[in-house]
Amino acid sequence: MISNKINNRFTPPTPGKLRLSGKIADQMETFFRERVTSDYARDVILAECEEQFRLRNDDETIVGYWRGEFWGKWVISGCRVARYERDEKLKETLRKTALNLIGTADPDGYIGTYRDKTNFMASDPEETKKVVGWPCNWNWNLWCRKYTLWGMLEIHDLTGDEKILSAARKFTDQYIGMLEEHNVRPGETGTFNGLPTCSIMKPLLILYRLTGDERYLNFALSIADDWERADGHIPNLIRNALEMKPVHEWYPESEKWAKAYEMMSCLDGLLELYRVTGVEKYLKAVENMYILLKENELNQVLSVGFNDIFAHASEYPNSISEPCDVIHWMRVCCELYTLTGDSQYVDSFEEAYYNPFLAGAFADGKWGARGVRSSGRHMVATGQAGMKHSHCCVNNLPRGFLNALDMIACESKRGLSVNLYSECEGEVGKYGLKISGGYLENGELTVKINSPEPSEATFRLPGWCERCEINGTDFRGHITLPLNPGENTFNLKFEMKLQTKVFPGNAEHFPKSDFRTGRFINGNPVREEDMVTDRRATVRYGALLLCRSKLAGNSEEEMFDEETIVGRKRINSIEPINPGEVRNRFRVKFDDGSETTMCDFATGSNRWSENDDRLFTIWM
Repeated sequence: MISNKINNRFTPPTPGKLRLSGKIADQMETFFRERVTSDYARDVILAECEEQFRLRNDDETIVGYWRGEFWGKWVISGCRVARYERDEKLKETLRKTALNLIGTADPDGYIGTYRDKTNFMASDPEETKKVVGWPCNWNWNLWCRKYTLWGMLEIHDLTGDEKILSAARKFTDQYIGMLEEHNVRPGETGTFNGLPTCSIMKPLLILYRLTGDERYLNFALSIADDWERADGHIPNLIRNALEMKPVHEWYPESEKWAKAYEMMSCLDGLLELYRVTGVEKYLKAVENMYILLKENELNQVLSVGFNDIFAHASEYPNSISEPCDVIHWMRVCCELYTLTGDSQYVDSFEEAYYNPFLAGAFADGKWGARGVRSSGRHMVATGQAGMKHSHCCVNNLPRGFLNALDMIACESKRGLSVNLYSECEGEVGKYGLKISGGYLENGELTVKINSPEPSEATFRLPGWCERCEINGTDFRGHITLPLNPGENTFNLKFEMKLQTKVFPGNAEHFPKSDFRTGRFINGNPVREEDMVTDRRATVRYGALLLCRSKLAGNSEEEMFDEETIVGRKRINSIEPINPGEVRNRFRVKFDDGSETTMCDFATGSNRWSENDDRLFTIWM
């Protein structure tokens, strides 16, 4: 196995050693049961994903579909759930599904959902317009193969089955050989300027570590080299990032959208390349991209992008955030933190995890959002690309839940860093850890750390907080305390902060033809008058984005027809009350003596509301 030239400064817990607890854990376990571990999940959801490799009908029309993506996402999630739950039955299911896919392989090693394995160039937009009604250049052949390879490698890592690794190598050799034979670079293939294809860098480097085959590293390096070209034909990801060029300026033509999910998948690969090579510009490019996305693309539900597009999303109040974007934004933040130790990345992770991510995973565990909205109800697609039981975001959500386990606490050479204050219990490296209490509700919690030797613990002060009291002592800024051998108990009390963010009315800013307006209204019915057309504000309390919701007891009139707080009244106080149907509920009092009820955005909105298009709103 190839060792990294650059190792993480902070090491996350070993999978399965640290377990979540409390209400979020209950939501997660429900989702795992419904989507991954049940007989239904195996016999219906996974079986449908598998079947696509036997049917090979993704290119049955000129519009190439992406059904091959769903298997990879399901098994990547499945492998991580199997480790977390220590589920031997699921482990064997995953081994068998990999062998089933290998059974569909061509003699040259090709495994895929396209009949024509050489069909990997972008479609003609004028021809696709005749089929779907609008011009697109879809071709997802190589994107699907990225997920096939990644899924096979995850299953090999879980099971140790060398037949799976051998098939993965043959599969990759066919892939690389095919592009070399046609004298085509990855960035010239597929849709969205090659971003989906280029995201294969991540599993390529995993394969390189496993085999030591320089061909896989060199192929990854060739992708990175293309990202520094000046001609603009291929996404100049490294070049543009190093020059700090805002992403929404990369492609002036609307049909060449900067696709958010695929671009962040490329960033994930670039960080892997940094670990393998030690080349600093790869890390710097991702650090710059984080700054660019946070400044220009942070949307009002606290993820990045507008409906999977980088289009200066921070300008627009009518947010739509695809769960896949949330999950990959969380991954980029997680990877940057483990490499650098900079707590700003944990701040961004926390915003995304407690708010849009948990909002996108529906409470019944059976499905999830296709787009997380700021008002009305979330966008839902009952299937995707002709699939009945899978959706790209829904199959990805179990992996997103487990992202939190990588961030709660990490081990370093100096001791234990406690970062994300989710309720949990277990081990982080050589340390025992238990977190309990009401961090989200009132900022008060207890952290117990069992240390085998004298050491130190670092506690993150969240970006929204200026002061924390620990065992009766006030702290501001960096917090590091000694650990004695045995059990150490820390009682933390964060100074809760109420934040309001005002947005100007912008009815004229959105012409009817503007895609940001259309995408917000279409898909599921959302009344045009529910868009922000007057000065409004969002409210945050600690780590939570708040909303008003029928699930919290708000009336429709109270949510949508009440006068705005902006310029008319101010919030005087906020206090936790009985949560009822939601996780966190608060009584909010104004300076004019009036009051309202608000709740956490995640559980106030994460129900499949098929008929109610006025379920919640984050706007006041």
